[in-house]
Amino acid sequence: MKNKKVLFLNPPGKEIYIRDYYCSKVSKAYYLPHPVDLLMQTGHFASRGYDISIIDAIVDRLNVSITINKVREINPDLIISQCGSVSFTEDNLFFTEIKKILNETKILSSGDLFLEDPGYFLENYAWLDGIIINWFCDGSLNYFEGNYDIATGLVFKKNNEIRAISKKTEGKYVSIPRPKHELFFNKKYRYAYVTHYPMATVLTNYGCPFPCSFCIMPKLGFLVRKPEDVIDEIKFLKNNGIRYIYFSDQTFYAHPQATDAILDFMIEEKIDIEWCCFTRVDRVDEKRLKKMKKAGCNVIMFGVEFAEDELLNRYKKNYSLEQVRETFRLAKDIGLKRMGTFLIGLPGQTEESIRKTLNLAIKLEADYASFNVAVPRAQTSFREEALSKKLIMGNDRIMDQSGSFITMGTGVLSAEDIYRLKNEAYCKFYFRLDYLLKRLLKIRTMDEFKTHFIEAFYILKGILSKEKTKGATR
Repeated sequence: MKNKKVLFLNPPGKEIYIRDYYCSKVSKAYYLPHPVDLLMQTGHFASRGYDISIIDAIVDRLNVSITINKVREINPDLIISQCGSVSFTEDNLFFTEIKKILNETKILSSGDLFLEDPGYFLENYAWLDGIIINWFCDGSLNYFEGNYDIATGLVFKKNNEIRAISKKTEGKYVSIPRPKHELFFNKKYRYAYVTHYPMATVLTNYGCPFPCSFCIMPKLGFLVRKPEDVIDEIKFLKNNGIRYIYFSDQTFYAHPQATDAILDFMIEEKIDIEWCCFTRVDRVDEKRLKKMKKAGCNVIMFGVEFAEDELLNRYKKNYSLEQVRETFRLAKDIGLKRMGTFLIGLPGQTEESIRKTLNLAIKLEADYASFNVAVPRAQTSFREEALSKKLIMGNDRIMDQSGSFITMGTGVLSAEDIYRLKNEAYCKFYFRLDYLLKRLLKIRTMDEFKTHFIEAFYILKGILSKEKTKGATR
């Protein structure tokens, strides 16, 4: 058993696809973090002594034929992969070919489009043996070892039947073997806020306890890693030369006790690794922001989303614009860079509303802004709203929140209108003279300079690209 081979595979694509954490998209600029779905599962298999390897065809820019040859050479017993709504046409063709060549190899995959109806995909795509609906658990390992009754977080085919083992959705602390970060070293992973390379991706919790109705994360449950496991992981990364960490939590500081323990360690041990994270404006106050800064944080990403309290309430963000403004002010005063994510293209949204969102990003003096396009993700009440208003059809599954193409209109604005306004938002935010001067003056390292230069190129390239839609005119 221990000599069996397990391959963690991020399949090839024509674009820079990010498929992980049940949110797939085309990289809007130049960022490409580690595929966290795959990373977090490596520890389970490594702890059991299996021969594990990774092929990340996206970061290594491998085409289909080269990737297939590499998979054939490894000849794995199990492939753990990820697919995406944004890329599934390509993913399906690729894995169909893989299954023809390695018909005995089992293929498990996570992916946003699988969540709504896993049984449909297992019945209609012969290459797919199982769908991972919670990659934080050890269900894939148990499936591989034949422990089907405890293969949690998995929907799979067994004896011509489809079986589903409920995913673990609660528990104060979960212990996970240290992910095999070393498999991902010497790759070209990158992120917009990195000050020094090489970088690593770390997860302290899974899912999200907050109810934002446009987001899939509340449906995943919420689990927290044991702080001592995360601390051991950070020690390993420090000892192996990692100089920057991207904390991939959906909400950093969602569990204050665990987060405080990790930050206290980083401060006391003078880990001296800079890092960034996502959080909410109502999860951090002045004390926590100061602790984050002292522990090495250089950028905090906040989900602002809307410039109107009515929209914040409707989509269950459960905080106010006043809280947004105050938290951005506090973080600036403490010396932290702030990124805001903003969502456009909501049902009924007007051009005036979208322009309010852009103006808010500028008035907040955000250091960075990400303008995402609303997409009706599986299992969200937002999808139900879009269906009820006939903005999408039930079989509309191909989508991209980064806006490389537009899935739906708002009922007031067409898909073409949204594409235009998205590009206008990026142009007006990032190409202001005073903004550009401030960005240049804040650059401290050559790695930072290179990243900023390349990011600017890709943002401009995206703005100048032609309009793309998926037939959405509603």
